Amino acid sequence: MNLPKELGGRALTAAAALLVFLVVSVLYFAPQFRGETLPQHDVIQYEGMARDITEMRLATGEDPQWTGGMFGGMPAYLINVAYPAQLVRRTVGQATKILDTPASFLFFAMTAFWAMLLMMGIDPRPAIVPALAYGLSTYFLLIIGAGHLTKMWALVYAPLMMGGAWITLRRNMWYGGALTALAASLEIGSNHPQIAYYFLLAMGTLWISDAVIAFREKHLRNFAQRTAVLLGAGLLAVASNFAPLWYTATHTEDTIRGGSELAEATEKTTGGLDLDYATAWSYGKAETFNLLIPDFMGRDSGTVFPADGEVAAATDDLGLHGIARQLPMYWGTQPYTGGPVYLGAAVIFLALLGFLLTRGRNKWWIAAVSLLMILLSWGRNFMDFTELAFRVLPGYNKFRTVSMTLVVVQWAAPLLGAFALARLWNDDVDRQRLLRSIAWAAGITGGLCLLFAVAGGVLFDFGERDAAVMMTESYRRILEANDLQNYIDRGIHFEWADRTAAAMAADRAAFMQADAWRSLLMVLLAAGSVLLFALRKIGRKTAALLLAATVLLDLVPVDLRFLSHDNFVSPRRQQVTMTAADRAIRADETLGYRVINLTVSPFNDATTSYFHRSVGGYHGAKLVRYQDLIDRYLSELDDDVLDMLNTRYAIVAGADGTPVPVRRGTEYGAAWLVDTLRCLPDARAEIEALGTVDLRTTAVASPLKSGSMSLNSAPAGPYATGEIELVEYKPNYLKYIAKTDGEAFAVFSEIYYDKGWKAYIDGEEAPYRRVDYLLRGMVLPAGEHTVEWRFRAPGWNWTEGITLAASLLILLGALAALAHLLRKYLSENEG
Repeated sequence: MNLPKELGGRALTAAAALLVFLVVSVLYFAPQFRGETLPQHDVIQYEGMARDITEMRLATGEDPQWTGGMFGGMPAYLINVAYPAQLVRRTVGQATKILDTPASFLFFAMTAFWAMLLMMGIDPRPAIVPALAYGLSTYFLLIIGAGHLTKMWALVYAPLMMGGAWITLRRNMWYGGALTALAASLEIGSNHPQIAYYFLLAMGTLWISDAVIAFREKHLRNFAQRTAVLLGAGLLAVASNFAPLWYTATHTEDTIRGGSELAEATEKTTGGLDLDYATAWSYGKAETFNLLIPDFMGRDSGTVFPADGEVAAATDDLGLHGIARQLPMYWGTQPYTGGPVYLGAAVIFLALLGFLLTRGRNKWWIAAVSLLMILLSWGRNFMDFTELAFRVLPGYNKFRTVSMTLVVVQWAAPLLGAFALARLWNDDVDRQRLLRSIAWAAGITGGLCLLFAVAGGVLFDFGERDAAVMMTESYRRILEANDLQNYIDRGIHFEWADRTAAAMAADRAAFMQADAWRSLLMVLLAAGSVLLFALRKIGRKTAALLLAATVLLDLVPVDLRFLSHDNFVSPRRQQVTMTAADRAIRADETLGYRVINLTVSPFNDATTSYFHRSVGGYHGAKLVRYQDLIDRYLSELDDDVLDMLNTRYAIVAGADGTPVPVRRGTEYGAAWLVDTLRCLPDARAEIEALGTVDLRTTAVASPLKSGSMSLNSAPAGPYATGEIELVEYKPNYLKYIAKTDGEAFAVFSEIYYDKGWKAYIDGEEAPYRRVDYLLRGMVLPAGEHTVEWRFRAPGWNWTEGITLAASLLILLGALAALAHLLRKYLSENEG
C-alpha cells in the first residue's frame, strides 16, 4: 500500500526542518568537525571529581558509588553513579548520541522545541522560526561554553515534557500521558533537578489555567480524568528514575543544601540553603532589560573597557595606562556573570505580538509564569517576595542561583511568538486587529529600545558611585606604593577616582546605547516582515523566511560574543597534564594520604583530584560538615585539622611560579589510636574543640542519632596503645591491620557517612561512630585484628527494582501509543 500524499508531504517538511537545524548547529560549531575541542570549565572539573570512580570502573568493572578523590571523600550520588535500571535514559536517551556535543545541544534543543509546537497544533513550517529562537538563546551558548552539560540536556528535554502535558490536558490524554511519561523520564534522568523544578512550576501554571476553564465550562469530570493521567505519567517518570532520586533525596540532608547544624543553632537556616548563599546570583531589576538589549549591563564580567574609550583616555592622561585593562564593563548586581540572558529583540517583539493576537487560554498562563520567573530571578533585589517563595514553594529552598529561573522565560517568549506565527500562517486574524497589534508590539519593544538609545545615558548612573569608591581606594594604594603621601593629603586620589568613575559610566552608557540601537533595528526588521505580510505585499512563506533570517541575524552575532570558533582548541590543550610536583608526590606509595594544592583555589577546583586524594575539590553540594570545616579551619590552613585529614603533601608555587611539592611530615596517618574519647554536648562544641584539643591523643564526639550499628556511647578511656595500618585502599573499600595490647579506640581519617559505610572486625559487622566532627571512630578489641570498611548504597536492589519496572512500563506505553497512532492514521487514509 502506498503512503498517502499528505504523509509524504509532512515527512518532507520534517526533513527540511531538521536539515535547517542541523546546518545551523554544524556551522556554529564547525571547529568540532575539524577535530578541535571546546574547553569547558565544568567538564574539566567534573572529570577531576569523577577520576577515581572512572578508574575503578575501568580496572574492576565495579561502580564504587563513593569518591575518595576530593573533600576527603563523599558519596558519588551527585557526581557519577551507574544506574543500570534507568532504561528510558539508556535506550531512547541514546538517540542524542547520533551527533556529538556541543553541536548536538543546539540541534536537539531546536528539534525538541519544534516538536513541542507540532504537539500544540502549530504548522511545522512557521514553527521553524521560534525553534531557532529557542535553540540560539544566548544563555544556551553561555552554559555550553561553561560545560553545564546536565543543565543543557534538561533544557533540551523540557519542551517535550511541556508538549506532552499540553496533549494530555487539551487533546488525546492517552497519547499525551505516554509522551509525558517518556519525556519527563528523560528530563528527570538528565540529572538537573533545578531545571526540572522550574518547568514543573510552568506545568502547574498550565494546569491551574485549564482547571479554571474546566470549572467555567463545567467539564470538571473530564478534566479530573486528564489530571489523573498526567499525575500517573509524572509518577511513572519519577519511578523510572527512582534510584537516583532516592539516593539524592536521602543524601541532600547531609549536604550544604540541607542546612548546617551550626546554622540551626543560631536560627539562620530555613531547612535548605542559606538565603544569602542561595540568592548570591540575583538578577537586578534593571538588569532584566538585557532580555531585550544584550549589553544593557556591560556584557560579562570578563569584558574590559575598550582601548579607544573614555576610561582608556582618562587613565592614560593620569599616566596609569594599565588600569583600563583591569576594570570590568559589567555593572550589574551579580558577583560575576558570563553574559546576559538575551532572548532576542525580534523574539520579544513576536512574543508581545503573540500575546496581543492569541486567545486567553493560550496566553495568560504563559504570561503569568513568565512574570513569576522574572520576579523570582530578582532574588535579594526583591527579598520579600523571595523569602515568601522560600517558605511557600516546596523544595524551592534547595536551589541556588535564583537567576536561573529565567530559563522558563527563555522558553515562554518563543512559544508566544509561535502562537503569533500560527495566526499569521492560518490568516485568521482581522487585518485591522493585526495592524493594531503590530503597532502596539513594535511601539512597546521598539519604543523601549529607542528610549534607551537616546536617553539611556541619563536614566542610570552605570555604577558610577560604586566605581568612585572602588577607584578611590585603588588610587590611594598606588600613591602609597610610590611614597606619594602628599598627593593623598591633597585629595588627588579623590579627583582621579571621580574622573575615572565618570569615564567608566560614559563607556558603559555607550555600550548600552549601541546595543539599544541594534535591538531597535531587529524589532523594525521583524515588525516590517509581519507588516508586509499584513499588507499582502509578501506571502506567508516569504514572511516566515524573513523572520527566520532576522532571528538568526539577531541572535547569532550576540552568541558569538561569548562562544565562537576562536574558543576551540586542539584536544591536546584540553588535557590536564601531570606536573613534576604531581609525579614526585605519586612516587610515594603510602596508602591513604591526601594533598592540598595551594597553586589553585583549593576548595573551588577539582583538577587536583586527577592525580591525588585531595583535601579540596569542586562541588555545589558537598557534605555540610566538611563545608563547616572549610569555613572554620581549612580556609585558614589550620595545621592540626590538615593533620587530622592525613594531609601529607602541600603543592605550592615555587620561586619561578611552577608547582612544588612540600612534605608536611606532621600528618596523623590513615588511622591512629587515641587514649581518650571526650564527649561534648553538641556539634558546635565539637567543632570548636578541634582548635583546642590535641587530636593526636584525644578524639572528640557529640551525640548522634542512634542506629542499629552505631556506637552511640563508649568509655571515655584511657584506651590501650598499639598500632594500626592501612594495607588496602579502594574508594569503596578500606582494609586495616590493628595490633593493640588492650581495648583501643581508633580514629580513621575517612569521612563519616553511615548511609552506606559498614565496618567489619575479622569479618563480623561492628559498630562505629562519628568523631572529630566528621571522621570515623571505632572501639577495637585487644590483639591483632583485621578491620574492613565497605560502602554500598543502602537498599540498592529494591530501588533499582522500582526503577526497572517503571522504565519498562513507560517504554511499553510509548510503543503501544505509537503503534495505535500509526494504525489509526493508516486506517483513516486507506485507499
